[in-house]
Amino acid sequence: MRRLPLGPIEAFVVVARAQSLAQAAAIMHLTVPALSRRIQLLEADLGVRLFRRLPRGLGLTEAGAAYLAALAPAWDEVHRATAAARRSTRPRAIKVSVMPTFAANWLVPRLAGFQARHAGLAVELETSAELVDLQARPDLDCAIRLGKGPWPGLDSLPLLAVDAVPVAAPGYFADRPVPSRPLDLLDLPLIGSHHQPDFWREWFAAAGIDADAADDARYRSFDNLQLVHEAAVAGMGIALGLDPVVRPYLESGRLRPLFPSPLFPNPVRLSRRFHFVRRTRDGEPGRACVLFRDWLLAEAAAFSRTPCPAAPASLASG
Repeated sequence: MRRLPLGPIEAFVVVARAQSLAQAAAIMHLTVPALSRRIQLLEADLGVRLFRRLPRGLGLTEAGAAYLAALAPAWDEVHRATAAARRSTRPRAIKVSVMPTFAANWLVPRLAGFQARHAGLAVELETSAELVDLQARPDLDCAIRLGKGPWPGLDSLPLLAVDAVPVAAPGYFADRPVPSRPLDLLDLPLIGSHHQPDFWREWFAAAGIDADAADDARYRSFDNLQLVHEAAVAGMGIALGLDPVVRPYLESGRLRPLFPSPLFPNPVRLSRRFHFVRRTRDGEPGRACVLFRDWLLAEAAAFSRTPCPAAPASLASG
């Protein structure tokens, strides 16, 4: 009996679901060439072509679609059985996918409180700037996701609203005019994340500025919000701070908000928010997941009652 090419089969399932070699490579922690090689090996072994290139991403051939339809349920069952076997040999744990900035700036500083209350339950975090496909990752129990929702196949609970306010390093305006209105920011270098390129547009639109005008601003992009904040701390420009993840920078004084101000008194509440999500097909959550979910909701409610630090009277002195 020929041995099953399990590595290439796994690569096929992940690529087929992601419809992108780059996203699938990030999920599998492989380089794109290594992942592409696995697909080539599987196609050679099967004697059929599984994918076709599209203008954006990949599509399944007829043979590929049929193979995925027959293979995916069994592959998911293998993952579930493996995850169950792992759980049986270690202390109770819940595995959570979360974006790195949210983990570092909001979740991790609070986890000690959860562990103190539930000493026998471990929380394992897997961080990724990309939206991890929970359908392809049965080893993950849940995720904390930033977006509008809902997502197909997922149950979601709103966790935290996101308020946006431009922020800068103390002293950034020591040798340049302090902006007095949102329109002034178009003359300054703006910093954002290329995972959420429309956040600045949404903020400018709320200020009554045409979104296309914001596109003409000098823009520096990084691949996660932590780097966005650190770039602002380093004096590279104005970042769009997203509360809750920018809050530690404001409380420590490493960054200062430019607004609210008398001319623009309120932060902009974005259309996206943080959600707690899990697979619909998993049915009712287990006790460990319920404990973690309820703790998250309570922490989020307490956080939402604490106002974000206001803009100082003067930004020029630092």
